[in-house]
Amino acid sequence: MEREFKLSEHTVLTFFDKLKRVFPFLLLSAYGVFLCSYFIFEDYSEPYRFFARVVFVLGIFVFIGGIRDTWRHPAFLAMASYITYLLLSGLWSDPLDWYRLGQKLTISVYLLSFIAITHFLTQWNRSFFERMLQLCTLVAAVAAATSIVVFYSGNSFPATRLMGIGSLTNINEFANVYGVFALLAMAFALRCPTLPPKFLFLFAVGAFVCVAWFGQNRTAFTSLLIALLAFLGLMLREKNLWYLATLAMLAGIAALTLIFPDVLEQALLRGEGLRPPIWTEAWKQAISRPVVGHGIVSELSIETGGRHFETAHNAYLQVFWQGGAIGLSLFLLLLLVALRNAWSWGRQQEDYTVFCMFIFAACVMMTGVDTLIDRPRDQWMLFWFPLALLISSQSTTSRPPLQSTHPAAARASS
Repeated sequence: MEREFKLSEHTVLTFFDKLKRVFPFLLLSAYGVFLCSYFIFEDYSEPYRFFARVVFVLGIFVFIGGIRDTWRHPAFLAMASYITYLLLSGLWSDPLDWYRLGQKLTISVYLLSFIAITHFLTQWNRSFFERMLQLCTLVAAVAAATSIVVFYSGNSFPATRLMGIGSLTNINEFANVYGVFALLAMAFALRCPTLPPKFLFLFAVGAFVCVAWFGQNRTAFTSLLIALLAFLGLMLREKNLWYLATLAMLAGIAALTLIFPDVLEQALLRGEGLRPPIWTEAWKQAISRPVVGHGIVSELSIETGGRHFETAHNAYLQVFWQGGAIGLSLFLLLLLVALRNAWSWGRQQEDYTVFCMFIFAACVMMTGVDTLIDRPRDQWMLFWFPLALLISSQSTTSRPPLQSTHPAAARASS
């Protein structure tokens, strides 16, 4: 009997040992599916449900350890201060909606778990994590190309504004998400030692740029060009290579303009649109409570151009309206701390991917994104994803957010 008991005990330990080995792969797979969920699912709420029911549930087992390893990071402390204050602002919202405030609190916990999970995966196996990001980037590129083909098979090409396939609700959100993947694709293209994968990722960059172009998204297109030029300027040490890359990019834009002039014409015909009057009215409402703001669960209401709007169409102005000067100051502090640490990390490791992601986000948020503490939409990929990469990589390791193959970086890491 004693021998049978020991055998049974050994079997149980072996089962849990196998479970511990399989768990990281399950979490990595769920994380990758979540990053691609914007293109896989059709309903806008599905990415949120998938994260809550799958990624978050798996991430519970690494939540405490991830927070313990990352909470001392300056960007994490700045993020915690910003989120905490905005949640407190819900107490003076008008009307005070406990249900919506609870939703914001839940989303804040999800954001913390997103950082903890990213930290765990980057520390568990960085090579697997990067391969997962490469696969997600290629899936996004296929979704971008498919969107162009599917949409224009039933709509006038190219004057009609592109609408992508997936769960996002408008072309602005699609362009923002694809912009982040474009920077990842460019990073992978620069690091690939062989030509076939290098050209594959360059094709992906082209597909993402075309989504912004045919979607007539002026902010995302301009912001992506700025971020890509900055990225190439920082990563290509030889100036001649940077000049050549810049010339190729400008030639591509010129080709798009000459071949598809209707797209540029339609984008210019829209003029300033309704954003200036929206900003004016949002500013007037914001300065009525300039210090503490109206609260995170208060609803902004603007009537202009015969239409009703509930967002400021500017992330900075939205934060000011919700949290006042205090909330805006905390958010700007978070952004500045993130940029400073990403720049420092980029100089140390010679990998400026995350830094340029923040440049792209800072530019895009001037005309969109609105509420950052919200369900997984474009803001999760645009802002929280690079923040998670930065915090998790700098907390307990000397390795870069994305493994660099640059010779100088390899010497530094060794």
